[in-house]
Amino acid sequence: KTIVTIAGTNGKGSCIAALQALLAAAGYRVACYTSPHLINYRERIVIDGHCVSDEAICEAFEQIEQSRGQTSLTYFEFGTLAALILMAREELDVALLEVGLGGRLDAVNILDADIAIVTGVALDHQEWLGDDLNQIATEKAAIARAGKPLICGDPNPVAGLTGTAEKIAAKLMVNGRDFSARQFAPLPETCLPPASIACALQAASLITGLSPSEVDTSAIGTVTVLGRFQKVTINGVSVVLDVAHNPQAAALLADRLNSFSGHLIAVVGLMADKDIPNILAPLGPLVKSWYFCNIPNQPRAADAGMLSSMLYNAHGPVSARTRVCSSPLNALELALCEATSDDQVVVFGSFFTVGPILDWWQNLPKGKKDVE
Repeated sequence: KTIVTIAGTNGKGSCIAALQALLAAAGYRVACYTSPHLINYRERIVIDGHCVSDEAICEAFEQIEQSRGQTSLTYFEFGTLAALILMAREELDVALLEVGLGGRLDAVNILDADIAIVTGVALDHQEWLGDDLNQIATEKAAIARAGKPLICGDPNPVAGLTGTAEKIAAKLMVNGRDFSARQFAPLPETCLPPASIACALQAASLITGLSPSEVDTSAIGTVTVLGRFQKVTINGVSVVLDVAHNPQAAALLADRLNSFSGHLIAVVGLMADKDIPNILAPLGPLVKSWYFCNIPNQPRAADAGMLSSMLYNAHGPVSARTRVCSSPLNALELALCEATSDDQVVVFGSFFTVGPILDWWQNLPKGKKDVE
């Protein structure tokens, strides 16, 4: 089977979703391994568009436990091995593997990628990857292999990425230089990040052997990714769910919301180790009311009061209303009480913020919810 490994600070899940849709439309059997999950662990392992069963995952875990002996495995390593076991049982054409963190030392890098993708490089997880973009890019580009394509979504890759590609002797393909989404026109309208779409299209062309003009792009128009600028309606109020939890992702979210003409109401919860001031900064000028939430049972979570203080420290006195809430759901309920049908609510930040709200929304009676 063809193995595609996807790294990048942002846009990995969107790239995988788009590539899976393109390949499925072309008749390929595809499996996806992604992380983290929003609601159910089964989201991480998808074969032919369907999450695998709890029973299958538990059986794979048991097989790993019986085989590992005295070898210590992390949570992510256990999950990665389970995904690979379940994929190996299927007659697949393509396996899409998302890097959990970095790339060089990530568990998915135990397999040699036929195609490597780096959607982009920005600051995040600095405590693990460093605070220098070249250093981070070096870690991510290390998923590439000699003589194999390394697709880069950044039109201006930093030296750490280009240098690593050269050292590995990978075939570097840069968005805007060696390929472009425009080559695959016409493209359907989508909310997915442009760099992720471009990378997925180029990978689909390489895998299928089709020229850009021959690739059927229509499947992209049907792709939605949970928690990635996901638009829903609750009691007549428009709500966007987005797991933007680093400055680059927050800037993209702000850019997408900038054209909205009504009041913007934000529900946000974040981990304390994130670059909180620079995550809040892009949305600061847009938001009229902030609902900062605690995230129960998450020791890494930032205190809601601290988030409110950081907004004040970053912007000085703000005219926007701020409120501290006990949980993501409590914050959303209060935001919905304030919102009218002309307003826009955005829920963003940690997966642990968006996940509980998405789970709650999915279980609402049909008359109280809708998908935009």
